Amino acid sequence: MKLVFYPAKYGRMVERAIAAFPEIDMVPVHDPARLAENIKGAEVLVTSNRIYLPEVARAVRDNADALRWMHFTTSGIDNALKNGLPDGIPVTNSSGMHARCVAAHAMTLLLSVTRRLADCAAARPRRDWVRDAVHGDLSTLENKTMALIGLGAIGQDIARKAKAFDMRVIGVSRAGEAPHVDELRPRERLHETLGEADVVMVATGYSPETHHIIDAAALAAMKPSAILVNIGRGALVDEPALIAALKDGRIRAAGIDVTEVEPLSADSPLWDLSNLVLTPHIAGAGNDNNDVLFDILSRNLKLYLAKQPFARVVAGPNLQGAAS
Repeated sequence: MKLVFYPAKYGRMVERAIAAFPEIDMVPVHDPARLAENIKGAEVLVTSNRIYLPEVARAVRDNADALRWMHFTTSGIDNALKNGLPDGIPVTNSSGMHARCVAAHAMTLLLSVTRRLADCAAARPRRDWVRDAVHGDLSTLENKTMALIGLGAIGQDIARKAKAFDMRVIGVSRAGEAPHVDELRPRERLHETLGEADVVMVATGYSPETHHIIDAAALAAMKPSAILVNIGRGALVDEPALIAALKDGRIRAAGIDVTEVEPLSADSPLWDLSNLVLTPHIAGAGNDNNDVLFDILSRNLKLYLAKQPFARVVAGPNLQGAAS
């Protein structure tokens, strides 16, 4: 049996997988041309949504003659769905692996706004002691209300962390129940909930249904003192509408780790907004991720070898979920 890793950047995970499964021929590759060559005869492809671009999709489609399972080292597979997956191949992902890391980053963005950390950092090269300038605008999170959109693994960990700051958390989700949430509401009550929130945290998955779930109308429903944080996907927020709201002071501030087009273009107005904290899609990064990735992959490899149903199956058109 042959398994291909692309990209082969997960050094520790690959090394552990090779040692744990000597019966599998594991082949790390570094570029689409080598992928096209080595995917021939492979039953398994381990890849990442981030690099599943049209040339990668084409290499898989044209050369994967024996493929029986694809595993993504990411939670999302939006690039893969857009660029094309082989029909009928079971697809699994690494959902939840980044939950605590992303939740911590979300709270960091929020705290950066409430504690004016970006302003303090910007003043340092000028040797400017900005205490008087920022002092009156600092705030804390105690007794504030968070509208948390999305209660998957990431959303649930954000809720847990928010409760540690003594916040009231209103979840907006289809979930039947969720721990650490004071109240759960359906999406039909989104705008009502936005009007009550001091913090709007966007942590839901992206789909056509959630495209621009935060649009001009949603932003208009928010308090002028509210803070928006997006650590989901850039297209969950209508970017021009957000820029206008921030410029006009219709919301207090925002913290975002994702943008509609990445990398963000040099001429984007987002760069120049003083009431925006921006990070370059790094919320899921962490040195311990490779060990988590190995545990997720190892479990599904054992299930595959035993011809058992997979864990973390991605459902959708042309996707199926059991090893055969």
